[in-house]
Amino acid sequence: MELRLIERGTRIIISVLGEEVNESKVYEETFYDMNDFVNETSFVAKCTDLNRDYDQYNKNTLLEINFSGGSNLYTFKGKIIGKIRNDSIVIEQTSTIVTLNRRKYQRDEIRVDVRLFPLSEDMVNNRRHTIPSDNPVMKEMSFDISAGGMCIVTNVSLNPKYDPYYLVEFALSEKDVFLLPAKLVRRSNYARSRVGKYDYGFQFIFTENSNEMSRLTKAILNKKLSPLR
Repeated sequence: MELRLIERGTRIIISVLGEEVNESKVYEETFYDMNDFVNETSFVAKCTDLNRDYDQYNKNTLLEINFSGGSNLYTFKGKIIGKIRNDSIVIEQTSTIVTLNRRKYQRDEIRVDVRLFPLSEDMVNNRRHTIPSDNPVMKEMSFDISAGGMCIVTNVSLNPKYDPYYLVEFALSEKDVFLLPAKLVRRSNYARSRVGKYDYGFQFIFTENSNEMSRLTKAILNKKLSPLR
């Protein structure tokens, strides 16, 4: 996906990012057009709500932009570079546009209790992980699970200061208990409105323990076949 291929009128979700912000401010706005007068990587967004809060942010304020097209969900980073009309904000693209939902693994709608713990990058590839003594940063139900990852849809905001690595604890049965390192690869409010406000997608990391991937695959199959599911 390229910036110039986004259709005018596309609904975009803009999240204002920053370490000082405990909860990302999220705006639902509209892609209007490319802004070729500035450069080839900038565009104009019709931003009623962001325009209202415009003076709260400095130029170069970092943004995350999410939008959908067909069956795909896309995300990229950007920054505010100006305002040209009362309802129009100019945003510069600062990262490539990444497709998020072309899944390598089929996900199954499996609901189990999940606990999330922050994980430092230098501990991601440890061969063994233990449950931290600190309280989890989130306790929720999974929305779907695959051998590759998990989605959580919730009304609770996950503090972005912990991103992107987490320990994910969940059990598919009494014996199938998992504590897996994962990377947060999707953070949006494209969530199913009747289920929750926020949608978080996690990719499991099996770099040092491929046996866990096989064990998870079998556990998911057993869960699907269980009459108690």
